[in-house]
Amino acid sequence: MNKVYISGALTDVKNLVQCKALYEEIGCLCQELGFQAYVPHKQTDPINNPDISPREVFEQDKHLVSTSDLVIAYLGSRSFGVGMELAYAETNKIPIILLYETGKRISRFPRGIPTVIAEIQFNEHEDALSQLKNVLLKWEQEKKKFSLPPEP
Repeated sequence: MNKVYISGALTDVKNLVQCKALYEEIGCLCQELGFQAYVPHKQTDPINNPDISPREVFEQDKHLVSTSDLVIAYLGSRSFGVGMELAYAETNKIPIILLYETGKRISRFPRGIPTVIAEIQFNEHEDALSQLKNVLLKWEQEKKKFSLPPEP
């Protein structure tokens, strides 16, 4: 089963409730397609889980990003954490899908990561999810095409 890490800002974010809803909708879409989705705020939300230390969050998220098959990152809010997660994904040659609203100015640095397989610009969450579904289905087909058969 493909493991997908959903990356998105959680600290000092405008419209945090809407952002979390988007992350959860992405996670649900991944689950519907048969992927195992990890949505960080469901485990280590800084508001709901203040007892989890910064080091624990770092170690857990670094491990989960580094062992995922795909990272989906929302870039609509600036975040040091998302940037670090993207760097770990790139270091481990993990494919990345970037999402952000149409018209947002996004740094060229994350957009230039060699393992980025798609950039999705959207107006509404439904549009983002529709485009994302198409990209995920295509990625899964491509991955199957090039994967080795299981050993006997």
